[in-house]
Amino acid sequence: MECLKAAVLNGADAVYFGGGAFNARRGAANFVGDELKAAIDYCHLRGVSTHITLNTLLFDRELEEALRFAAKLCSLKADAVIVQDLGLAKLIRSELPELCVHASTQMGIHSLGGLRYCERDGISRAVLAREVPLSEIRRMHESSPVELEFFCHGALCMGFSGSCLYSSMAGERSGNRGTCAQPCRKNASVLKRRAGSDEFALSTNDICMIDELTALIDAGICSFKIEGRMKSPEYVSTVTRIYRAALDGEKPKAARSTLFEIFNRGEFSTAHIRGDTVTTGHVGCARPSDRLVAEAHESVRTDRPVRALSARLELNVGSPASLTLRCGGHEAKAFGPVCEAPNKPIDASRISEQLGKLGGTPFRLTERDISGTGFAPVSKINAMRREAAERISALIIGEPGPEKEITSETIAAHIARTGECGEKPLRYLRVRTAAEAACAEADLIGLDPIFPGRVDRETLEKASAPLVLILPNVIMTETAREAYEDLIAQGIFSGVEINNISHWDVGRELPIRIAGIGLNIMNSVSATEALSLGFTHFSPSLEMTRAQLSALADGFGSRMIVHTLLRAPLMQLLHCPVKEYRGCQACRGQCGELSDGDGRRFPLENVRFPDNTCLVRMLNSALTDIREAFAESGIRACGTAETPDPHNETNITRGHWNRAVD
Repeated sequence: MECLKAAVLNGADAVYFGGGAFNARRGAANFVGDELKAAIDYCHLRGVSTHITLNTLLFDRELEEALRFAAKLCSLKADAVIVQDLGLAKLIRSELPELCVHASTQMGIHSLGGLRYCERDGISRAVLAREVPLSEIRRMHESSPVELEFFCHGALCMGFSGSCLYSSMAGERSGNRGTCAQPCRKNASVLKRRAGSDEFALSTNDICMIDELTALIDAGICSFKIEGRMKSPEYVSTVTRIYRAALDGEKPKAARSTLFEIFNRGEFSTAHIRGDTVTTGHVGCARPSDRLVAEAHESVRTDRPVRALSARLELNVGSPASLTLRCGGHEAKAFGPVCEAPNKPIDASRISEQLGKLGGTPFRLTERDISGTGFAPVSKINAMRREAAERISALIIGEPGPEKEITSETIAAHIARTGECGEKPLRYLRVRTAAEAACAEADLIGLDPIFPGRVDRETLEKASAPLVLILPNVIMTETAREAYEDLIAQGIFSGVEINNISHWDVGRELPIRIAGIGLNIMNSVSATEALSLGFTHFSPSLEMTRAQLSALADGFGSRMIVHTLLRAPLMQLLHCPVKEYRGCQACRGQCGELSDGDGRRFPLENVRFPDNTCLVRMLNSALTDIREAFAESGIRACGTAETPDPHNETNITRGHWNRAVD
């Protein structure tokens, strides 16, 4: 609550916060029980919107509780919920249509296709991926009515949000479920040796857009988001105050140096809005001066008088004193003792002064009318003022609305099970080159091209099975997207595999459309939503256990393709650590490796787009192989996916087959 007040009293128009479970900062001091209502009421009384985070992936067993919590938020008149899980977003829009839904940055929306999905499902705002450039923001804004929100200050993840499995694969703490252990902030090196204590090749500098606000507004950003849910009240006060002043055209002198002083990870960056300005090797540092701390404390000493109030005080001899306060369309009355004839003339200026003492409230007295010749003690007038102010505050906040009943049947109504699958699951082999595709033996062959702008069609036509074009998690530029669309237009592919909701509309005319692991399908409603988007098959999240996969297969086995062999992609990087430390190596699929402080080595691979930009993937240090365990499990799925490992790794893991994520 201290941080929330720091944001509100320093000029925030909206505050986002969590309510216990189901939010991406489960380690923060989130609001529970009566605190949640108190927080929402506090903001609303001061004209500040509340955006509640429900931005984690959910298992089937959690959907009912999560939707019930959303129903509670709806009754408390929260202004919006921020959501990552495709299934939960669908449930809220269907069951609680009056509750506004925002797409979390964890959803990974970074192009116009993502906004088209939001339009389809009634999501009114998208919190864009931090990697989106200014030109793409402008194009998205000009082509869609969906509101755009963007992070303007704070931590920058090295990996693309919503596509990071590093923490969960390293120790069962899932960034997608709000328990990220931040292994990227620990020692790491791109050199072929164990990382030293001073090497942090995955720890990026923070972002600071204080000098880019006008450009971002012109491009179409309607809301600037400050990352600060696990920071101090002093940090929240200082950063909010500076950005508020900047947006009001009064940017304080030395704004950047003040922001740097309150907290930094090396020099600030502007992320990718004007090209890659990210650097790594940084650790957090906060050494605010006594002066800066004192300013932060002073900024929360008094309330912000944001609501105009008029007062009418009636002091008629022989009648109870009465005070009427009006604010907007609300009116509240309070009564005092019966007024007596005064022993001396009434000091109207003193009475007027008492009426204006509204400290500790969001009100400012703009009009006052004092009538009558009677006398009432000042202490009684003060009591009437406090009572009337409390009553008008309650009227402004309003009573909670009815809370919709949510049951297991509510959830079940949104699940469309697809029936049994065949006796023998198809084998889906995923490769990286046309030569590998031509000699592959499988029922379905997926090509994840190293150079999507240069694919050997003649070699691909030798493939013995239908071909699927695999799209990466991130296709940031229109030039890159056109390269994939050109491949589809050639007519050599029978299907596509999509790994980000921003690409859901690519290849819609093809007979095979696979929702890949990048879409983070973790529950039955998300699976149903994927099928409603036109996908013929889906691959469930790599963070699911054997038991969870089995339960999902009971309803969707005829559509489900389980990854049984792959080197799990832990991070998707638009900032290349190899390029930063060694210069561009013009990599052709394999970029080397990254080592952590424990000596583990993580291979790096890349996709090189026609505009000479790259997407780099950091792969797991161990190969996930559940082929034998899956065959013995009896799980009836449509198919299994295998990605042969080019690294000849002998270090094998079963991933989350037996290890549930938190």
